[in-house]
Amino acid sequence: NKGFIVIPKSVTPARIDGNANWELKLTEEQMAKLDAAPQKRLTDFPFRPGGKFFFFSEENNLKTITKKLNDGTEMPILGLGTWQSKPKEVEEAVYHAICKTGIRHIDAAQIYGNQDEVGTGVNRALKDTGLKREELWVTSKVWMVDFAPEDVGPAIDRILKELQLDYVDQVLLHWPSCFDKPPKDSSPGKYPEKWAGTEDPMFPKDKDGNLLHRDVPLSETWSAMCAEKKAGKIRSIGVSNFSKAEIEEMTKGGLEMPAVNQVEAHVFWNQAKLRKEMEELGVAVVAYSPLGNSGFHGEKSGISSDLVAEVSKESSLTPAQVMLNYLINKGFIVIPKSVTPARIDGNANWELKLTEEQMAKLDAAPQKRLTDFPFRPGGKFFFDESEK
Repeated sequence: NKGFIVIPKSVTPARIDGNANWELKLTEEQMAKLDAAPQKRLTDFPFRPGGKFFFFSEENNLKTITKKLNDGTEMPILGLGTWQSKPKEVEEAVYHAICKTGIRHIDAAQIYGNQDEVGTGVNRALKDTGLKREELWVTSKVWMVDFAPEDVGPAIDRILKELQLDYVDQVLLHWPSCFDKPPKDSSPGKYPEKWAGTEDPMFPKDKDGNLLHRDVPLSETWSAMCAEKKAGKIRSIGVSNFSKAEIEEMTKGGLEMPAVNQVEAHVFWNQAKLRKEMEELGVAVVAYSPLGNSGFHGEKSGISSDLVAEVSKESSLTPAQVMLNYLINKGFIVIPKSVTPARIDGNANWELKLTEEQMAKLDAAPQKRLTDFPFRPGGKFFFDESEK
């Protein structure tokens, strides 16, 4: 009925007869039932040069699958995170991810302090692979000291300079609050009285050690971001760690909706409520710390939990792959961080396998947010304590 020519194989006379002696009978309803069957290729062989499989690169390669965003751009659903990646290590990790693993999405940020090395790794990889710039997706983020409208453009220019790129695929507002930026011509120990406690200009403080904030409406910051996109410096703009209410307030007056909201998400903080809210707004959700980030939080992480281990055994996926598979099935874009070549490879070279039953098991995991900071005015945390 689908127009195929068919060649069923058998050496048994009764089966040969049975495969041939019948009439076409399926109704449209029956065809529709069969159309809904789960799809999975069974046959493939590593006969391409370098031992590559014939079909993996075409239809099962998570590294090249993209998600279309509300601004029309196509963002790879799997990337490499670079938070907490040390100097030298991060350059080689980015280079390996692009050249050896085939990852086409790198996530960076101003505040990570390693963006120049990320840029060096990206540019080395572009040169050595012959990839076109448009074949690679690079995201960065503006830090809270640069949220005043007049500071957004210079911040984007610094990002471009550090990354050594003519444009950035995506830039995000990192957190929904504005710090009061110290004067440019000052330095630690020489700041005016207002910033007397400042040791790091990214975290301006008064003499008592309290973070200093500036009352800048997010809509003004966002308007400046829209202008930078219009100028061609950025292809896509978004936010990170924002609530639905903050996005709606930011875009009031007809400003464009952010393309993504990058947030903490993993099996043990699956963001069910926020996912639904972002879907209503047409905003894609990117998951940072998709493996739980036990090294940062100092507690047993989901990746070593009995639940993830159980599903790992059932699915023949590694625990990391289980957690990434779960998020991708939920519609997230994922950016696992690593500087270890074997882990970078392991996070990228696998196929989606989790069944509905396995997804249901993971859905039942206890939920707890791991990442929050007291960066709001008055030392308040970003997120509602009732979530925890």
